Amino acid sequence: MAARIPALDALNSEWQGLLPRSSRQLAEWTRNEPALTGADDLDGLLDLIRRHPDDVLAALLRLGATGDPLAHRVVLQTMLGMVVRCCAGRPALLPEAISELWLAIVDYPLERRPRAIAANLAWTVRRALHAVQPPAPPPPEPDEPDATSVLADARRLGLIDEVTHRTLWTVYVAGLSSQQAADALGTTAATVRWRCSTALRRLSREARLLAA
Repeated sequence: MAARIPALDALNSEWQGLLPRSSRQLAEWTRNEPALTGADDLDGLLDLIRRHPDDVLAALLRLGATGDPLAHRVVLQTMLGMVVRCCAGRPALLPEAISELWLAIVDYPLERRPRAIAANLAWTVRRALHAVQPPAPPPPEPDEPDATSVLADARRLGLIDEVTHRTLWTVYVAGLSSQQAADALGTTAATVRWRCSTALRRLSREARLLAA
């Protein structure tokens, strides 16, 4: 039997406690945010997010930004599966990941990033956790740029776009598998592999430009 994780158990217990009185709250939200129409309670809202992720998540983020923490709590609940996958095999990281997710939700720049909201939140959490995960990778040789630097240079030079940059970083810096990267980025493993393969061929052709 898998070990129980107190932080996750507490959040799921809290969620179950919120459900009985959620219908009235949802009706109030719907008056200001029509994208939430179609759900009868908070669990129904999770189903609605799966069908219309950006529209519903954007509505919840707007409600949260106006001072309704329950709206942010719904976003947290729908992203918990991502956090668990992110911490697979490292349960001690889960409280840190949940904290990073909450901060990412509260601070989410909706006006600048109205699309791929779930992927953007996942990216922020994974990047934050990567920064605190021991052990640190060995430093590159003095004359050998690391992957992060190469990707940053490629983005600056216009050799890859933002989506490709995120995909390559998630696979080659964060070390996720194609499927894990697909879950974080909101796409498929096949698309992740295609983006990586296409981008690496282009970067190989532009090796001299990157080395300049």
